[in-house]
Amino acid sequence: MLGGMIGRILAAVLLAVAAFAATPAHAQTAGERAEVVVELYTSQGGCTQCPRANRLLGWYGREPRVLALTFPVNIWDYLGWRDTFAQPEFSERQRAYSRALRVRGRFTPQLVMNGARQISAADWDAARATLDQARSHRLDAPRLTITRLRSGRVRVTVGPGVRDANADVWLMAYDPGPVSVSVTSGVNRSIVIPHYNLVTRVERVDTWSGETMWFERSLCMPRCAVIVQAPNGGPILAAAYTLN
Repeated sequence: MLGGMIGRILAAVLLAVAAFAATPAHAQTAGERAEVVVELYTSQGGCTQCPRANRLLGWYGREPRVLALTFPVNIWDYLGWRDTFAQPEFSERQRAYSRALRVRGRFTPQLVMNGARQISAADWDAARATLDQARSHRLDAPRLTITRLRSGRVRVTVGPGVRDANADVWLMAYDPGPVSVSVTSGVNRSIVIPHYNLVTRVERVDTWSGETMWFERSLCMPRCAVIVQAPNGGPILAAAYTLN
């Protein structure tokens, strides 16, 4: 009887090992396709409306199929506090939008939706109306998927589209947060500022020409987003993001 029980346990273990081995390494967690991409350009030290705007971005990020991303910029560093998360790539991305959307100069807190419209995040009612309008014209081409692999890498596939298309493929690592910073100088001194969906790394991976393409990358943690976008701050064509 004991021998039979041991045999059954051994068989169950062997079956489990076989099932694990038969599972493809890439068959892991599929991401979500975004209908709207909301980008917040914010600053810690010289923008009194930015802490409030950061919270607004956090709320947007909890809505289904909304990819909400925070890009800290150094526009107000000269006022006495250097933004701890600002990167040159974020400032250049905001400059590209200023040129493409014909905005005079840069400002914070600024929301850019689907790369096609911008508005101040200080006006919550107008921001909500703009988001709802962007959702009614949701992103739908090209087909885009992102998958977290067993190894921790991500695999991205961009489907076919218009022949001879010309778009940039961006990969962005971000932290869902909240990531809080205690500001000790500048106009926001003595305030603890939260950040949600804080972008930590941006990489322009390749150009999408309308043909199917795929790639894998490592170190896109803790979450990862992929955006297909017309060059030079143009409209966003498609976006997707991991759920873990």
